[in-house]
Amino acid sequence: MSNFEDAVIQRIKQLEREVERLQKWERPDKTGWIPVSDTWTYVSATSFKITGKDVRDRFPKGTKIKLVQSGSQKYFYVIATAFSTDTTVTITGGSDYTLASATISGQAYSYAAAPQDFPQWLNYTPVWSADGGTPVLGNGTLFGKFSMIGANIRYLGNLQLGSTTSVGTTTNWKFSLPISLVDDYRYLGQAFIRDLGVATYMRTINLEKNTDADNIILFLQMDSGTNKTRISYNDPFKFGNGDIIAWDIWYAI
Repeated sequence: MSNFEDAVIQRIKQLEREVERLQKWERPDKTGWIPVSDTWTYVSATSFKITGKDVRDRFPKGTKIKLVQSGSQKYFYVIATAFSTDTTVTITGGSDYTLASATISGQAYSYAAAPQDFPQWLNYTPVWSADGGTPVLGNGTLFGKFSMIGANIRYLGNLQLGSTTSVGTTTNWKFSLPISLVDDYRYLGQAFIRDLGVATYMRTINLEKNTDADNIILFLQMDSGTNKTRISYNDPFKFGNGDIIAWDIWYAI
């Protein structure tokens, strides 16, 4: 065998080992996750970067992320990417997970519907505010959760007033979104409003970026001949202990 033939054979074997390595690191394993050999570096509590590469196409909106920091497993959804020398990936872990200024290991991503151990729903604590005055939650409860399918978000929330909740004469209540709107479409959802022991009111949520990109503010009364659009301390009734507002809406980012 000539030196040339031997060199070709060795090169083929080297390429076979390289293909095997890439297949190991860049394909889903049996859990639905794709392990990553690139280094992920902390940028902020909601972003990391891959240095010197443009890999934005690897992280479309809604891509599921898992990683380990200081021995803790964390999960996120991707909500945006950008490239300028490095690829920066913006993520959200809701109220459950935040990125720390620490080494990232065990990094992987997934496009699967249900990769192993991914929570699907991430908790989110809405911010309750008003145009007129400031409501105080006291011993009431306010919680939410969301999930993503691609760029589509389903967001559920629930407020129940307690005995020490104070709404005063606050007007035009609003509840924050887990991820801000970025397009100009109109999204409609539903709200359940309960005057405990008295009556139930249903409202249609109207979500638009040009109205408010960060909050649910419009709760439309759909009864014929009315034009009520907001919730206040006394509308649609005088709110008190035990009363409830709950919502369910899909929107896209």
